[in-house]
Amino acid sequence: MMITNDVIGLKIRQFERMYKACLERRKSREQWILNLRYPDKSSNEYLEYLQNCTDSNKDALLSLGNDSREKYLYEQLVITIGTELDIRNKQRLCIVHDRIANACAMHYGCTQITSGSLAEGLALPDSDIDTMYVINKLELIQNVRNTKHPINRDILVMETDIDHPGFTRIRLLAQTDRNSFFRVECDCLPNTHCGKLRYLSVNQILGFYMQFYGHDQRACIHGPCISNLSKTVDNVYCIRSKYLPHNAIQWTVRHRRQWPPNFVIDRIRSYGCLLVPIGSKTISDSYLWRFSFSVAEKILVHSFNFTQLLCYCLLKLTFKRIVNADNDVKELVCSYFLKTAVFWVSEEVDIDTFQLPKLCYCFSLCLDKLISWVKICYCPNYFIPGHNMFIGTINESNCVLLRV
Repeated sequence: MMITNDVIGLKIRQFERMYKACLERRKSREQWILNLRYPDKSSNEYLEYLQNCTDSNKDALLSLGNDSREKYLYEQLVITIGTELDIRNKQRLCIVHDRIANACAMHYGCTQITSGSLAEGLALPDSDIDTMYVINKLELIQNVRNTKHPINRDILVMETDIDHPGFTRIRLLAQTDRNSFFRVECDCLPNTHCGKLRYLSVNQILGFYMQFYGHDQRACIHGPCISNLSKTVDNVYCIRSKYLPHNAIQWTVRHRRQWPPNFVIDRIRSYGCLLVPIGSKTISDSYLWRFSFSVAEKILVHSFNFTQLLCYCLLKLTFKRIVNADNDVKELVCSYFLKTAVFWVSEEVDIDTFQLPKLCYCFSLCLDKLISWVKICYCPNYFIPGHNMFIGTINESNCVLLRV
């Protein structure tokens, strides 16, 4: 006697085979499915999902099979940076901290944005504390035609420099009569006849904010930051552009596999970018400002799955304890280059490549990417590939030291 399923008319054994095959497909595409369902993994919804998992750490160990070396590596990484739930809670804590600080107007005239490894939930014991302060009294536009009246804030316009991808000049377009930010003077560009055109200097903006630190002998200017003497606390005063620069628009539409998801791309496009007060290392020009995608990068890292986070952390630990132990090369590679490599690799492979049993393989892909960049002395910015981030750092004479 043959027993059949009365609902769908399938034989029981056939139904079981189809059900098992469906589970296997779901398991093999687990990261892709999670990426669609939870594109922002610092969200309360994803935290709730993690908390409802019976024992995600135990499940992770089981997924590694019988490979004792893989298990040991995983356990040591968890000891160093925590479980996925620990990391997501730290990410969420920074988000809530910023909301409270901005709601209480703790930094008058500025919006606080915690950034760097602390905001990513991956701070190591000696990591810096990085904070961006967006100046609210300034409005930056891409085109003069975008000017809106009445003018309630000082209006600035970007003038991108085709010779220096990743940088722009900022011209003062209009000032409000009341509460103008510009007690700081804007200057005519040197060696030009620009008439009434006035540009904002990075030196002037740094000097303007440095005065708020008064006679604090522990404060100093460090690149685009105002830092403490030990360089462990970096505060960056910056200007927000609600638009991505023209040479970053291609990033939103270029070919990629499954990461980052469209939700993340749309969030980054709608936020725009920041401009920080530092110019190119190859030219002495105090009127060039660097594009910063700090907020975009935080959104991207918050969309990482656990394996991507562990891979990034493993890269940081490797360079910290091996490469940076060599005095000849320790200043050449920064964590930003490592993060950029993870971004590029994540975009180029299927998201299901980033699974715990493949952690070492993913690490090797990112390391190979870095090595290929060092060989040609070119590290393409993730958003503006025409911007070589090795300029002024890694060149043909010192890249040999890294390749040894």
